[in-house]
Amino acid sequence: MRREFAYLLFIKNLISFSPRQLEGEQKAGDFIISFLEKFKFQYKLQYFWTEVPKVEKEILIADGKKIACKGTSFVSGKVRDKNYLISSLIPSRFFLDKSNINFNPKSPGISLSNFYFAPAIAVCRGDLNLILKAEKIEGEVRVKPVRYKARNILVGNLRNPKVICFAHYDSIGKGAVDNASGVAVLLSTLISHPFVLKENLFVFSANEELSYDKPTYWGHGFRAFEEEFLKTMKKTKKIVVVDCVGNGKAKILKDEEMIYLAFPIKNAKKLKNKISILTGDLEKLMSVYHSDLDNLKQISEKYLREAERKLLMLIKLG
Repeated sequence: MRREFAYLLFIKNLISFSPRQLEGEQKAGDFIISFLEKFKFQYKLQYFWTEVPKVEKEILIADGKKIACKGTSFVSGKVRDKNYLISSLIPSRFFLDKSNINFNPKSPGISLSNFYFAPAIAVCRGDLNLILKAEKIEGEVRVKPVRYKARNILVGNLRNPKVICFAHYDSIGKGAVDNASGVAVLLSTLISHPFVLKENLFVFSANEELSYDKPTYWGHGFRAFEEEFLKTMKKTKKIVVVDCVGNGKAKILKDEEMIYLAFPIKNAKKLKNKISILTGDLEKLMSVYHSDLDNLKQISEKYLREAERKLLMLIKLG
């Protein structure tokens, strides 16, 4: 008999730990493990060391007026002018070492779309005029690098899986679509179709969003898995990454740019023919990306179940 998974309740509970960095990530991992234990699934923990930025201070003043902002950098320092007032939808590699004030033109909120290896501050697009008109800009961000031991949660066939399925459970902002949705789809698939574990491996990955890896600071948890289990990845027939589903019709993408954004492992080019990215409405995602607007209101259970059906299809075809 099929067990029904309470998608929206699970996501509501998972995003209560947000932002899922450091302590929030730890609590999210514990929550996932509690579900696995509740349904008596065997799992293995892969521990790895990593380092993330903890923003301890962020301030932006334009002509004496305080502007709402959030730090988006790996280093501390001051932002003394508006010479680099940039869209955070421009790939970070083009401004990686430039001190800047950034905004997401598609989002009404403060969206932490990109992080930089120079002092950087994110603002909402509604405050751009205040910044543009200001004669004097005073900004500062104070960042503390924090080293900690993260953990990937591995469930299923680790020896010779036909398909390896990934979903990261950390987040910037609330992270309902990105990526509580993907975690929920993997868990629902396990609970509703436990037979898939006999021949396949499910990986709930930590530390996807931020690390001090330069220039590709995201995806560290995936690369930690790759470092230990590359032989397994080379032998498997298919790799499926479930990321940002539930906010629109599920799509399966295989282009190199999408693989780089969603699964930036070191051997991506060698394994690209095996890799599929299962995702949702990416254009819609940009309006809430890496912000507190990425909440439960963005999610539709209909689209989550559609993503689960497509995941099962990919597994069965594996």
